[in-house]
Amino acid sequence: MFKLIKILEEVNSPINGKIQVVRTLEGTRILAGGLSQSGWLVKKVWDTALKKVKKSGNDISQVLILGLGGGSAAELVQKYWPNSKIVGVDVDPLMINLGKKYLSLHEVKNLKIVEADAEKWVKKQQGSFDLILIDIYTGYHTPDKFKTTKFLKTIKDLLSSGGVAVFNHVDSPSRITDKYQLESKLSRVFPVLKSVTPEANIIFLCFKE
Repeated sequence: MFKLIKILEEVNSPINGKIQVVRTLEGTRILAGGLSQSGWLVKKVWDTALKKVKKSGNDISQVLILGLGGGSAAELVQKYWPNSKIVGVDVDPLMINLGKKYLSLHEVKNLKIVEADAEKWVKKQQGSFDLILIDIYTGYHTPDKFKTTKFLKTIKDLLSSGGVAVFNHVDSPSRITDKYQLESKLSRVFPVLKSVTPEANIIFLCFKE
């Protein structure tokens, strides 16, 4: 149980609805739609997945984060691959600003922040990335356009040889059908699919080769 100590700031976003920055005994978190979008809990979830990527021994120098939020995943990428260059895409400027104000987003080195719709943005990209993190939510829901086979194939095409894409998904009884549908689609697009289940999430690690 998280004991609420203080609401540091609350804003209304046309994209994410009510966003709260809360400080608890465990640390500071950004909440949107009742779900932790950034902060210590999100870092705990991503840490489990990125440790597994690190153990795979892949050479990671170019990283793309879709759904940058307050920057928790970006911090961990910097921790495990300090020389990597990171592109972080998020559609909500309010979320980005809160990450800079209350978390450590502004301190992440080699990070280029792009304010854009991730689905439209990836269609225009010509380069390749060694690691792509997909962490896109509206509340507890990932918009359908980020779960289409076409989008998943676009992500695969953006991966370098030996690259890995990592998809974060809420793992709860109410989302079980969504989980299996996404897993099925991923298995048809990527030749190697693994998963880890930190906290109340399931994270799919999708290898290009």
